[in-house]
Amino acid sequence: KIVAQGWISLMLAFWNAGLWLLRVVMNFMDAFLVPDLSETGPGSQVYKTTFWIGGTLMLILLMVQLGVTAIQRDGKSLSRVLIGTAQFAMVWVGILTYTVTLVAAAGGLTTSLMESLLNVTKWSQWQPWQTFEVKDITDAVLATVLGVMGLFLVLAAIGHFFVMITRGAALMILVATSPIAAAGLVSDLGRSWFWKTFR
Repeated sequence: KIVAQGWISLMLAFWNAGLWLLRVVMNFMDAFLVPDLSETGPGSQVYKTTFWIGGTLMLILLMVQLGVTAIQRDGKSLSRVLIGTAQFAMVWVGILTYTVTLVAAAGGLTTSLMESLLNVTKWSQWQPWQTFEVKDITDAVLATVLGVMGLFLVLAAIGHFFVMITRGAALMILVATSPIAAAGLVSDLGRSWFWKTFR
């Protein structure tokens, strides 16, 4: 009986540790759900640099495309320069607004789904499971199942934390590099850059 009690205590410790770590990650999720991608956010200095790099690259590709147009004497190449310059200007002006709006809309949709399905507005408020004490569980098999599930909770919490960090970083990188990718719109050479980034 002493061995069984020790085993149950160990397995319940795994379960409670998994729950604790999952709750900690859910607190972080509230902070990372809608990352601040605005001009005044943490990426403001990076945006200034990449916008200037994008403008410089656009001018270089514009000169290359005008050279190709002069060699080929083709109206299609000239139209690519004019359309691409207009598209680049629209991206330059609107990419931050578009991205911030899109991320805020996705965050709002997530919050409304959480409210209607889980009756909470923040992940930290969601309590799907409860902690167990040794007096609550007397069966060693049930405690073993809970212990194994606790180990899975630890793995899931760590994985979910890295997914949320990576998602926020990827969104910031896509916004920061979009002017550089949009610079390719003025040339046949780099036209696909922006559309891949945009998708």
